[in-house]
Amino acid sequence: MNTYKTSFLLLLSILFFACSEEKATETEVTSPPITSIKVSEEASKNITTVAADSINDFSRFNTVGEISFDEDNVVRIFPIVSGSVEKVYVSLGDYVKAGQRLSTILSTDVISFQKDYSISKYNLEVAEKGFERTKELFKSNIASSKDYTEAENQYKNALAEFQEKGKKLELYGASNKQDAVFELYAPKSGYIVERNVNEGQQIRTDNNASLFTISDLKTIWVWANIYESDLSKVRVGDTMEVTALAYPDRLYKGAVSKINTMLDHDSRIIKVRTEVDNSDALLKPEMFASVAMVSSVGLRALALPTESVIIESNKTYVMKKVGANEFAKAEVKVGKTIGAFTQIESGIAVGDVVAKEYSLFLMTAFNNAK
Repeated sequence: MNTYKTSFLLLLSILFFACSEEKATETEVTSPPITSIKVSEEASKNITTVAADSINDFSRFNTVGEISFDEDNVVRIFPIVSGSVEKVYVSLGDYVKAGQRLSTILSTDVISFQKDYSISKYNLEVAEKGFERTKELFKSNIASSKDYTEAENQYKNALAEFQEKGKKLELYGASNKQDAVFELYAPKSGYIVERNVNEGQQIRTDNNASLFTISDLKTIWVWANIYESDLSKVRVGDTMEVTALAYPDRLYKGAVSKINTMLDHDSRIIKVRTEVDNSDALLKPEMFASVAMVSSVGLRALALPTESVIIESNKTYVMKKVGANEFAKAEVKVGKTIGAFTQIESGIAVGDVVAKEYSLFLMTAFNNAK
């Protein structure tokens, strides 16, 4: 390959001549300056060219963030009775299934509900017997229609009250025995991501803190900290590339779904959020993360493939095509690197054609021609 390239360079050096096509004679002391070189048709077959064009420059900057559970897919369990916690069956981080028992609470509220249920059950039995007796007397023309109607209404009222008390026990998850036991069950499957209860603890229905919080963690939220100076660069829909400190080799991607409206007074940051798929369950709430913010709206920037740009004596050049198989050395001012491209700030315009492959050999031949 090196032999081929060397031969090609020699071929270029032999085949170039000035644009003016004026040949220097042996008697000439000085020659006009060389502004371009021209290569043969055969040599030009090895040279690839590219037209300068504007590409999308997606701005990117790094920040830090924190992982949280998905608030739209979480269940917080609050106490609906007052009492004393007798037993807690799960720990923080445990996976529970829907219907699994979480805790047992001894409650005076529950025993009151159970007492009301027992009384309503007894009243129903009495009303039912009275109604059956009145019904037989009515058939024998001993009881009046008024007596029958009153007995029937008493039975219906007792039945309604009994059903109401039974539904109340069912709602509170209590048995119909007078044991004062309230069983707390998981309403959905997931992980215990918060637990604020211990055995022997007294709880009240006006307590603002949840006893348990359950989330399946299949989807998690990532909150990124955006400084005030970077806020103008962030839009809903921008890409967020997330790397947890615990798993630096794993990259999670999401799109900005929410930009908070309130700026933190002390830190001067605003929170932006994305949802990330966490099917592997590696990401945990309150983990720290590194976040790369990538703009979804790219600004147009003039650029060339990086391999076509040559650095010489702390300056940058390209070999610009100025005619058929003819190239001139053009100095350019470069900006930042955008993927496999280099931004061109000045020196050429959109549509200009430059050498891409073998541009270095062309420049060497141009320099040797001077």
